[in-house]
Amino acid sequence: MGRRLSQSTRIVLYGAVALSLCAAGYGLSGLDHGMQLALTIGGALVAVAALAGAWLVRRRKARTESVVEDLTGLPGRESLLTDLGQTLATVTTDHPVLLVLLDLVGFKEYNDTYGRPAGDALLKRLARKLSTVAIARGRAYRLDGDEFAALLKVDDDTDQVADLVATALVEEGDGFAVAPCYGMALLPHDGSTASDALRVANERMYALKYSLSPTGESRQANEVLMEALADRGPDRGDYLHGLAELAEAVAHKMNAGFEELEQVRLAAELHDIGKTALPTTLLQKSFPLDEEEREYIERHPVIGERILHAAPGLHKVARVIRWTHERYDGAGYPDHLSGLEIPLGARIISVCDAFDAMISNRPYRNAKSVEEAIVELRKNAGSQFDPIVVDAFCTVMKERERFFLAA
Repeated sequence: MGRRLSQSTRIVLYGAVALSLCAAGYGLSGLDHGMQLALTIGGALVAVAALAGAWLVRRRKARTESVVEDLTGLPGRESLLTDLGQTLATVTTDHPVLLVLLDLVGFKEYNDTYGRPAGDALLKRLARKLSTVAIARGRAYRLDGDEFAALLKVDDDTDQVADLVATALVEEGDGFAVAPCYGMALLPHDGSTASDALRVANERMYALKYSLSPTGESRQANEVLMEALADRGPDRGDYLHGLAELAEAVAHKMNAGFEELEQVRLAAELHDIGKTALPTTLLQKSFPLDEEEREYIERHPVIGERILHAAPGLHKVARVIRWTHERYDGAGYPDHLSGLEIPLGARIISVCDAFDAMISNRPYRNAKSVEEAIVELRKNAGSQFDPIVVDAFCTVMKERERFFLAA
C-alpha cells in the first residue's frame, strides 16, 4: 500500500481540483448553462474547503506550539495555566497540590561562556531530568528562557518534594555550576486562582534568590550611602529608617510584590542621597529660597540617580529616586511626569516624605500634628499626591493608631 498523503498535500490537491472545476465551468462550451454553473459553484466550494483546512492546520499548529514548548518538548505556560485552573477546581485541603516555580541561577553565564548550542543542550538535559522526577507525582513545564515549573500531588513533606524537584535542575562541571532558586505555593492554601498561586510562588522564589545573593552589592552599597546621609544630621539615620518602614507598609497595603517592596524600602532610605552634593547652608536655610537656589535644590533627585547608578544592584532603585519629587498633576520635577507615569514606589515615597516633613520642625516653620498633616494630604490628593496612595497611607495610620491604643 502507498503512504497516506499529508494533510498539507491534500489541501494543495483540493485547491488544484477547485481551480480545475472552476475552469471547466467556464470553459466547456459543450455543457448547458446549468451544468457550467454547477461546476463553478462546486469548484468554489472545494476552494473554500481547502482554505478552511489550511486555516485549521495553522491554528492547530499554533496552539500546539503554545501548549508544548519547542526546545525541550515540555508543556509550556498555557498548559500550566490550564492545569492550574483544573486543579484549583477540584483540589482539597486533605489532598493538596504543590506548585513549584524554578529559575536557573548560573545559566546565563554558562550560555555566554559555552555558546547557545551548548546552552540549549543543557536545557534539554535538565528538562528530561525534571520530567523524570515529576512524572511520579504530576507534571513538569518550561515557562520561558531558564524558568521551569512543576505541579505535583503531595501527601508528605512539601519541602522534601520541592528539594527533589530542584535537585533535578542541578548540573556542575569544570568551571561552571547551574542550580535553581525556587518558590512554592501549596494549593488550595496559598491561592484560589491560578494568578494568585503563581504570584505567591513567584514572590517566594525571588525572596530566596535575593537572600542567597552571593555579593549583596545592593545591601552593602545601601549601608555605605546610609552612613553618608546620617553624617548630615544626628537623627537622620533614624528618620530614614522610619520613613522606609512606613513606605514599605503602604506598599504592602497596596499589594506590591516582594521585589517592589524591597525597591520601595531602599528608595525611601536613599531618596535624599543627592542632597549630599548640596551645601549644608543651603539645606538649612531658614527663609524662602530664591529662584536660583530652588533650581539648585531641584537637581538633587537627578544627582541621587547618578550616585546610585554606580552600584549595579541599585539601578532600579535609582529610577524610583529620580521621580520621588514628581507630582500627580505633572507640576513636579525633574521630568514633569503625571499620574501613573510616575512609578508606584515614587508615588508612595512622595506621600510618606511629605507627611514626615509636615510633622517635623523646620527652620522656617513649626511642626503640624498628625491629624493636621493627614488633612493636608487629603486636601492635596489628586493634585500633588496619588489619591489611591493617600487612601492606603491613611488606612495604615489608622491601623497603627488602633494598635497603639490597644497596647
